[in-house]
Amino acid sequence: MGRKSSMRLQAGTLAGLSMLLPLLVTPANAESWKADMQLDRARSAGMCLKGAESTYTLDLTGNTLTGKATTNSFRARVAADGTVRDDFLAELDLGLNSTVTTKLQKFTITGNAQTRDLELAWPASACIWKLKPRGG
Repeated sequence: MGRKSSMRLQAGTLAGLSMLLPLLVTPANAESWKADMQLDRARSAGMCLKGAESTYTLDLTGNTLTGKATTNSFRARVAADGTVRDDFLAELDLGLNSTVTTKLQKFTITGNAQTRDLELAWPASACIWKLKPRGG
């Protein structure tokens, strides 16, 4: 095999790898969905009714769940069985902002990311919202 043939073979191999690489980098188990916050009235304090119910875009990739709403986002570790329980700081919406002295409050995400059965809680004020997947 001559030098030119060897170079063509290497170039062809590199071209093939460059087309395959994006498939290898993207996790096979990545899932994204939208979920609407719905106040769990039976388990929440009355003042929670003043709050806005946002829509979150959720993404489960490997053992990480991320959520993004208009003003807030979170990142949480997910166990092998899909369970998640993590705290994050988030800004309160205008309806709830008047009830506290600081805008950033601790929220908790709990549930199962694999089954999409998730809820957000604001423990300081006993507010709990289900994250209801759209179309489900």
